[in-house]
Amino acid sequence: MQRLIDAWFSRDRDAQPRIYWARTRDGWRLALHRYEPEAMAHRTPVLLCHGMSSNRWDMDGPGSISLARYLLGHGYDVWVAELRGAGRSMRPNWWNGKRYNWSFEDYVYHDAPALLRTVLRETKHTRVHWVGHSMGGMIAYAVLMTPMGEKIASAVTLGSPTMSQVGHPLLDVGLPYRGLLRLLPDRVPLGTIARITAPLAPLLAKVLARQIHELGWHEGNADGRLFRTLMLTAVDNIPASLLREFARWYELRAMTDRYGMFDFTEHLERIKTPILIIGGSRDGLTPPKDLRVVYERIRSKNKMFLIIGRETGASNDYAHADLILGLNAPNDVYPVILRWLEKRRQADAPRTHRVQQRERSQDKALAPTKVVPLVARRRGHSS
Repeated sequence: MQRLIDAWFSRDRDAQPRIYWARTRDGWRLALHRYEPEAMAHRTPVLLCHGMSSNRWDMDGPGSISLARYLLGHGYDVWVAELRGAGRSMRPNWWNGKRYNWSFEDYVYHDAPALLRTVLRETKHTRVHWVGHSMGGMIAYAVLMTPMGEKIASAVTLGSPTMSQVGHPLLDVGLPYRGLLRLLPDRVPLGTIARITAPLAPLLAKVLARQIHELGWHEGNADGRLFRTLMLTAVDNIPASLLREFARWYELRAMTDRYGMFDFTEHLERIKTPILIIGGSRDGLTPPKDLRVVYERIRSKNKMFLIIGRETGASNDYAHADLILGLNAPNDVYPVILRWLEKRRQADAPRTHRVQQRERSQDKALAPTKVVPLVARRRGHSS
């Protein structure tokens, strides 16, 4: 099914990605969709990571609503990741022995390292830029606290909270009933439901207008056609275990591991990598005050916090999903990400040049000036 969806909605695109596979240490195969620029481009690698219950289409939407192809047009070597169970990546089934029971930590300790290793191996670079939407940015926060964070040259997060200030009346209503999440099946079929109801997208947009404007797309950033396309492509099934984990975080106001022994929120000070934190001016799911906490606690000397909306010069206000998949995102949001990456790329150029020079000098030092067969040396010695 996913192959058919990818083929149908990619049929009119000039650029088509090539699929690579990353293998995790716990036995999952992850899809990486690579948009490779022309040979004369600077070819700086950037890894794009989608949010929860989504896939590559989160970062590579229809028409011009594609951060992946936008960055490709500016010379970047773009890798669009799909986490376990999403898109073309491995999904649990009866013959592979996998189950819908993973957690956020599996993304951090297994998926992210496998994705980074694959990109670095194929591009021959030492570091890669990471751009994450929603949960994709939360994964970046956690990875940057680990030794693997040294492989990330800079990070961009869009609507990515640490749960310390997250809150919404719609979510608060369900909080007392969090225990009912245990009754859900292991696989929550959000993607299946979205595809079945896609023909009703215009009607649903009217009935749920308020919730959509606060939690997904601010008014003016989407239309019925976009909703229908995204319901058919960008929504995926997720494990109930992940929903229960996020519900626990929402109640605790913290991002802890499954055992409650490590709190990612309490260790933001470990992050010293250059980072750009972007939020939507009307995001009811990830309020600016939560992102402000993240920005203030991160100790990177090179960091930036930006809320995108009319007050900051954008053509429209933004909620959560429209930061990356809004009709106006190519004009309001993508250029902001590009400017950040360009500055980091130019600042990193001398370092990259020094690394290349050092590698070349090491190769010269190791290379012998004259190769003498071992047999010939022995004969000469014996004579």
